[in-house]
Amino acid sequence: MAIPQVIKGRARLFPHTGAERLELCKVGSFQLVVRKGEYQDGDPIVVAPERALLPPHLAARYVNSETGASYLHGPEKNRVGAVRLRGELSQGVILPLEGLEEAPFGEDLSAQLGITFWEPPIPVHLTGEVAPLPALAHYGHHDVEQFGIYAVEFRAGEPVIATEKLHGTQGVYHRTVEGEWRATSKGLSRNRLTLKENEGNVYWQAARNSGLFGRVDTAIPAREIQVFGEVVPVQKGFSYGQRKPAVFVFKVLVDGEPLPRAKWPVSVLERSVPVLYEGPFEEAKLRSLRGGMETVSGRGLHIREGLVVMPVTPRLTADGRDLSLKLISEAYAKKETGEEFS
Repeated sequence: MAIPQVIKGRARLFPHTGAERLELCKVGSFQLVVRKGEYQDGDPIVVAPERALLPPHLAARYVNSETGASYLHGPEKNRVGAVRLRGELSQGVILPLEGLEEAPFGEDLSAQLGITFWEPPIPVHLTGEVAPLPALAHYGHHDVEQFGIYAVEFRAGEPVIATEKLHGTQGVYHRTVEGEWRATSKGLSRNRLTLKENEGNVYWQAARNSGLFGRVDTAIPAREIQVFGEVVPVQKGFSYGQRKPAVFVFKVLVDGEPLPRAKWPVSVLERSVPVLYEGPFEEAKLRSLRGGMETVSGRGLHIREGLVVMPVTPRLTADGRDLSLKLISEAYAKKETGEEFS
């Protein structure tokens, strides 16, 4: 999910493949579904994304005038949620532009508007004692973006790889050149915090159970390494056949640079997310693969969350994000509540 912030950006419009009267609107890195013709390319738009908590005067704008029912979520009906409209995700609400005509583009306006953000409660086994992340020569973060508004970044026929998207929690593991490992979560990593080693913490458990540290130490010694992986099972109904916490790797950085999957050591590939497709970029083909059952267990125990598609040779989008895009299965989308932790 994109970084929580309220931004003013210029609209960029894309076709909605499932509805003639709707189109996709990209504002910053957020995807919105809007009525066709409602906006034009370049129009200034202010977006409050999912999990934004709106103050009363803004929350009152999102009430059905006929029924009095709020379109917002939470006990106070002030929390923005994401919705799927004809299969495409709309990640927030458009705020009125009045009073923000002179506000800067691309900067977080949440404090100015009195907007804060809600975070789902984190289970105890995912928390722990934290420590500040020291200054490091190389340290990155990972997000996947929406396919609908970023797919145009791929070149026709470009070699891509699509991996299964797992429904767990992102574990971030970092090793210094001297060989010291750290473990943290996606949210803590964004705040430059690490989790002190603790036998009861699921991120540390998953790495130990999967032999992650030994695999990397043996194959890639004496380099600064960052490994991103999906830790399972932590989400209800998505066990992937794992009885103990395990981590499945989806990204590796060496000295701050992404290592193409083709160059991953065999020992790391053995603990990686499954590959669903490798070949030329074909949107129809990729969309057809997002559904079905999970393949991690080899037994199809539950539905697949979706897939993540990226170039065989990693690169960035035009606006500086990882070209790593998600396509969510329709079956999973129907179960999604917006209250999942990541």
